[in-house]
Amino acid sequence: MGKMAMAALVWWACLAAQAAPLRLPAAKGAVAQGGSVTAAAQGALIRYRGWLLAVDGAVSTEPADVLLGSASRGQAPRLQAGTLLRDVALWSAVELIKGNARLRITALPGPGDAPALLLDFGDGDYRLVIPAVPIERQAYPLLAQRFPGADLALLLQEGRRVMLPLGSGRVQVFGEEQAVPYRFTKVKR
Repeated sequence: MGKMAMAALVWWACLAAQAAPLRLPAAKGAVAQGGSVTAAAQGALIRYRGWLLAVDGAVSTEPADVLLGSASRGQAPRLQAGTLLRDVALWSAVELIKGNARLRITALPGPGDAPALLLDFGDGDYRLVIPAVPIERQAYPLLAQRFPGADLALLLQEGRRVMLPLGSGRVQVFGEEQAVPYRFTKVKR
């Protein structure tokens, strides 16, 4: 590992260790196990164990716990959870807790110049990567190498979000705006 990469890794670890997680109110009803992702134009709605995340302007009938905006034109990705509004700088992470479900959002170098967001649900339960810029189809297999441990990528393709399961060895892109969400469960690592 190069000196710059090692320095960045140490810096990221120090920041992650210092930041206290933000606690959100727990869900009032029963919490479903597993999760789902529904593409909605350039964004997506992500549900996981009581969480509702709206990515890139996706609209839900119920209020989202977290609003995420991808990086654009030199701007860092943006996160809003309740009254917290924060830019997520490259190599930094924000940890959130709702009830007994954890969510860590990290900004990592993505394809192109814009950072990608890596969402870690639970204790290694499921990982989603959200690149801010479109990626050529022939580069899809490289995503699993670039983001080890990621289970699903939410890609921009022709102005819409599509879902690409990673690690299966074959490219399987799910529809642009699906009536049925993509469902996922905890992954044993």
